[in-house]
Amino acid sequence: MLLRAEYDGNLTGLSIYLAGVMYEAMRDLYHLNPHDGPEPKALFDRFVAWGPSRRPASEPPA
Repeated sequence: MLLRAEYDGNLTGLSIYLAGVMYEAMRDLYHLNPHDGPEPKALFDRFVAWGPSRRPASEPPA
């Protein structure tokens, strides 16, 4: 609930914060255990994917 209050109305800021925390976790995990760390997708899902929804990818012009 603290993130919700801190980033209320600032979804871009929340996304940037979540990506930064994911980077720190990846750095620490791979530094401490480089061979058995989680897959990058698992970290993305845990740290970033639950955050504010983003626009779907647009189709390229025809």
